Amino acid sequence: MFKKGIVLVVFLLMSIALVFAGAEAEGTEAAGSGEPLEFYGWDFMPDQIKAYNNDFSVENDEEVNVHIIPNVGYVPGLQTKMMGGVRMDVMYNFRWNQLRFYNVGWAKGLSDFDGADEVLNDIVESARPAYQSPDGELISLPYFSAPFILMYNPSLLKSIGYDNFPATKQEMYEMCVDLKANGVNSPYVAYWNKDFIDRYFFIYLISEGIKVFDENFNPTFQNDPATKEVFTWWVNMYQEGLTTPTILTDGPSEGAISIQEGRSAFFNLHHYFLKGIQESDAPEGKNVVIGPQIPGKTGTTLHIGEVLQMGGTTPDPERAWELLKFYSWKNAAGEYHVPRTWALEAGLLVPYKGFFESQEIQDSFKSWIDWDQLIEIIEDKSKIEPVRMQIWYPDWRTESANILHNMLLDNISVDDAIAEIADLAKKNKSEAE
Repeated sequence: MFKKGIVLVVFLLMSIALVFAGAEAEGTEAAGSGEPLEFYGWDFMPDQIKAYNNDFSVENDEEVNVHIIPNVGYVPGLQTKMMGGVRMDVMYNFRWNQLRFYNVGWAKGLSDFDGADEVLNDIVESARPAYQSPDGELISLPYFSAPFILMYNPSLLKSIGYDNFPATKQEMYEMCVDLKANGVNSPYVAYWNKDFIDRYFFIYLISEGIKVFDENFNPTFQNDPATKEVFTWWVNMYQEGLTTPTILTDGPSEGAISIQEGRSAFFNLHHYFLKGIQESDAPEGKNVVIGPQIPGKTGTTLHIGEVLQMGGTTPDPERAWELLKFYSWKNAAGEYHVPRTWALEAGLLVPYKGFFESQEIQDSFKSWIDWDQLIEIIEDKSKIEPVRMQIWYPDWRTESANILHNMLLDNISVDDAIAEIADLAKKNKSEAE
């Protein structure tokens, strides 16, 4: 009861902040067209973000201020600014957080803007629900989409007698034990930071064919005996030093550096990290390639994609819409300017039909990744988990991250971790209803 009271107070404070922010927006709407647009993003290639916004400024005779917030802690940072009434016209957001922002008025619905149907129809049909509310309102546009892949170094494996990619987690575990014994410090690296570990919860389970949540978003993973096997493998990988000792706090760049320098043989993260690894001057960079699947019974991986949203209290929605379209979709000349450049510079993908058909994009990707293998993973061996868009998911992921870390640190048992994560999902879903 006490916790619910706190939640109510926080919600009321948020509502009051929105009222004041809305009042401020109404008071400045007439003069708003003369003010710079405000763009918020996280710290992945910040200079490139500024360059894209500068391109928009030149093309549209606009002024855009770019604000960069660290990736870790991005959502709390954004929320603090929102509650303080800070103007936001366009912002990066995580897909799992977009519905919450829309529901509380921090992000504006997009369906009624001129050209919204054209943009939506260009998104591949299977991906459209990822950018819509349950009632079909367009609430975001793609920033990027990406499957998680297992990058690996076959040369390093061959050096200790392995000529194959691991088909199962147990086989990968055994390879990692041998790698460690032969001087490879951290055979397996990933991104188990608390802000990100929920992704691996899904990857490790769905790769074994475990149904994590049912169609009504009730947890079901706890009923499958294979879940305990997966979690036990996970704990062993960490407790036996087959990962970096700092994997619970490392950023993604630490893993990329580790594998390209030969200190690791496996790296599990978004596909586009392979581009930087392949193009580095590090001794093992060119030897790292995309694996055919995540080791497991089905090999299925998680397909994620973060989004761009329009600030809910922007005083200039029409101008913000033009910036949003430019950054996510096409420029005034009808070109995928930003998506194309992101693809060429950083290996990012967007789920637009015309984008995937571009020969230029395909040729660029083929210089650092097996394009056919990547497309096969996207089409046949990856999935979007709809539960990650539920309104209660952000709270669940934060609290379950603590449980997962405690499990890996051996503070709680695997059985207790499974039960607590499932109970937490039931509780949060029930309270949201």
